[in-house]
Amino acid sequence: MDKAELRRAVIARRDALDLDVRAAKSAIICARLVELLDRLGAAAPRTVAVYAAMGSEVDPAAFAAAAAKRGWRVAYPCMLSVAEASACGQRMCMRAVSAGDASEAPFITHPTRAFAATDIDSSHFPIVPAKALDMIVVPLVAFDRTGARLGYGGGCYDRYLPTLSPACQIIGIAFDEQRVDGVPTDAHDLPLPHIISA
Repeated sequence: MDKAELRRAVIARRDALDLDVRAAKSAIICARLVELLDRLGAAAPRTVAVYAAMGSEVDPAAFAAAAAKRGWRVAYPCMLSVAEASACGQRMCMRAVSAGDASEAPFITHPTRAFAATDIDSSHFPIVPAKALDMIVVPLVAFDRTGARLGYGGGCYDRYLPTLSPACQIIGIAFDEQRVDGVPTDAHDLPLPHIISA
């Protein structure tokens, strides 16, 4: 099965999960992320990047709220305009969002839309340099026992993850139903060091 076929099959499996089951599993995953955050044991301020859940993805919102309550700065992906992506070699950046401001962040409301720098109030939602992240929570479509990750096909995280500090904790999150026997990989595909599923 190629990547496109596997992506369709696993998304269909994920979509078929009952809403209550997805919510319960998301809560378990968020609790495990909070445990990991607490084990890191370093004093705030530290920074974690999460994502705004789309469709049937694991929803990390409860974890983001818990991180903010603990004094961590929380950042979200912001897709870049074509011109800015060409200039920096990335298709996304991470922007800090204060607790309670998520509804005002257009890149959270519309996570797949590309934004130019002039579209975003950078004083309100500043860009967080990749090297400043202490932890990043990564969405995925499918994963296997080796940590291979199948994303949505845009390559955003494949390009972004190598720019992180070696000390940054990289955590993929998914439902158990997204586990497959083997994810087809290319040379640029990096396995995730940690995947939390439920």
